[in-house]
Parts: sequence; structure tokens; C-alpha cells
Amino acid sequence: MKGIKIIVIDDEESLRSLAKQLLEDEGFIVITCKDTDEGYSKMLISKPDLIIVDMNMPSIGGMEFVKKIRRDPILKNTLIIMLTVESAENDKITSFDSGADDYLTKPFSNRELVARITALLRRARRKNRVAKLEVDGLVLSLESKTVLLNRKEVHLRPKEFDLLYLFLQNPEIVLDRQLILKDIFEYNMSVTTRTIDTHIKNLRSTLRPWGDRHIKTIFGVGFKFTLNKK
Repeated sequence: MKGIKIIVIDDEESLRSLAKQLLEDEGFIVITCKDTDEGYSKMLISKPDLIIVDMNMPSIGGMEFVKKIRRDPILKNTLIIMLTVESAENDKITSFDSGADDYLTKPFSNRELVARITALLRRARRKNRVAKLEVDGLVLSLESKTVLLNRKEVHLRPKEFDLLYLFLQNPEIVLDRQLILKDIFEYNMSVTTRTIDTHIKNLRSTLRPWGDRHIKTIFGVGFKFTLNKK
């Protein structure tokens, strides 16, 4: 996911290397650290969106490190995934009690790591979502799940509503199909790029001429919501 910065803190070099390669292939910006002291220093400099930290670390352990982050006025809102070795219930409880947002048990699959990160980022975005958005005569309300265009209600399918909200929240930013697949369709294997194109075509058509003015196709890349009224 482009622009999202992640710090991976683990004393196993092989895990750090694997996570860095995997997550960079997914479009994340990744910084790795061998211990929590290095992790804290790099957090202060880079201000990551999310950190992944092993529970059992030299120097300051993972749990104490998470508590330290939660007490820090600058870093306290950073999303945290704790890595645990066993799937014991008390390890899960301890992870959450220390302030972690989620946990992941070693060994884990590449797909599970990406899915957990994506789900956590999605939950965080939803907490901060604007309840009402207005652009050029269109009003979208999250609470009532309604869309008004020039004061007349427009009926959209659920995924088309979600697509419209994603566009409105990201004006003038090119959204590639992979990002849309992650954010709207949650990596549903039955969804293809053609399905995404069809939903966007229907959205434009339902909102015409507003949709044609504001939802642009960037050929070979994806789509962009523009504030330009022409």
C-alpha cells in the first residue's frame, strides 16, 4: 500500500529480511531493526504508521516496548502488531493488555501477515472516517448510507457506495486496481480487475454527468477522483 511506513523489529535477521522483501513488494515502505532500542530511535525519526515487534526481544522486551510507545505523546497512536511464539491464550491477552492492536503467532504465512496488516490499517481508517462528504453538488453520508446529487437521492449498490467514498477521501490521487482490490474487495479471489472496472463504470453511469466529470481513468495505472469540474 503506497505511502504506508512500517517498522519491523525482530532479532532474527532472516525474519527481518523476509518481511522487508514481502512488504516492499506490496508497496509498503519498510524499515527493519534488530532490537527495540534501535526501533525506538528510528520511530522517533521516521514516524511510522505501523510497527511489528517480537514479544521476546533483548534489552527492552516487546511488551515493555509497546507500553513505552503508548506512553510517548508523539508515538502513542502508532498501530502495533505483536509477534508471539505460541498461540497460548495468555500470550494473546498479554499482547492486548500491553497496548498492541493485534498479534500474530510465529510461524506465519506471507499471506496472513499481509492480511493482518491490511485489516488493521482498514480498521484504523474507518475509525477516522469523515461522516459526511460534499463535492460539487454531491453529498455522501456514512451514517445514513445515502448519496444525494443535486438534492435528489441516488441509489448505489454497497460496493459502489464504498468506491465512491474511497474516491472522495482521496482527491487527485491515482488509485491503482490493486489498492482498490485490497480496500474494497478485501482480496476476494473471485474479484478480477474486470469486476472493478465494471463497478466503476456503473458508478459513473449512475452519477452521470457528475461521474464522468470527476472519476477519471488513468490508462495503464488505475483511477483518479478529480475536483476539476470540467
